Amino acid sequence: MERWVVVTVIIALYLGLTLTIGLLAGRRSTHSVTGYVAADRSFGLLVMYFVTGASVFSAFAFLGGPGWAYSRGAAAFYILAYGALGMAPFYWMGPRIAALGRRHGYVTQAQLITGRFPS
Repeated sequence: MERWVVVTVIIALYLGLTLTIGLLAGRRSTHSVTGYVAADRSFGLLVMYFVTGASVFSAFAFLGGPGWAYSRGAAAFYILAYGALGMAPFYWMGPRIAALGRRHGYVTQAQLITGRFPS
């Protein structure tokens, strides 16, 4: 079998699988702001771990970080520090913020701040 046929079949299977997963997940979703922004507050610990990691290690870490390290050298080690230590305060603040969000119906940080410090 030719190489392009194998590649085409693999890509088609992958796209079919992702489309199926998306359609099945879409049937269970709710059509509300909380459902869209906060996934109906139903994420477990493992999913939140990966979501937080995706936030910390964004495109800069994968695309801009290596170029920055190449041009500036050892100064780029701060990338490791903010990845490892930058999210540590959320270990203590996260549960409290989540409880406030559930109690008062906050979905975004702006709602939390304006609800907590009205002006």
